[in-house]
Amino acid sequence: MSGADSGPEAESARTALAERVAELEQQNLRLLADFENLRRRQRRDEDEQRLRLQQETAALLLPIQDDLELALGAAPADDPLRAGVALVHGKILNVLARLGLEPIAADGQPFDPALHEAIGEQESDLAPGTVAQEVRTGYRIQDRVVRPALVRVAKARE
Repeated sequence: MSGADSGPEAESARTALAERVAELEQQNLRLLADFENLRRRQRRDEDEQRLRLQQETAALLLPIQDDLELALGAAPADDPLRAGVALVHGKILNVLARLGLEPIAADGQPFDPALHEAIGEQESDLAPGTVAQEVRTGYRIQDRVVRPALVRVAKARE
């Protein structure tokens, strides 16, 4: 080694260079962490948007599904048109299932205002505060209610 490489100035330069390398490594680690956080946040936002679109689509299709159920209930069993309505009803149920739509349990369950919408009370042998009758099926996708179940809540017989 020559004398220029081992003097106090060279040692000071090496120390400054090592500090700068360490600083750049820390900056690089922070940037990588920020980028990973950004990717996670973007993935979470995309999942949230997808779920919201599924909910909106299901909410638009549910009234059609309700109407088809009413038509099936009103049509005589031997009506040839009933078979066509049943076919369309089955297809819409398949689409709703593919969207992740699940019915909300109501009959006999404790009334839950997050899942059920009470439209009245009904005398029943069930414990007060229990769903005595489901008037319209409610649905959810994952943990989100698309439409609450319309129910009558049990009250004690008088």
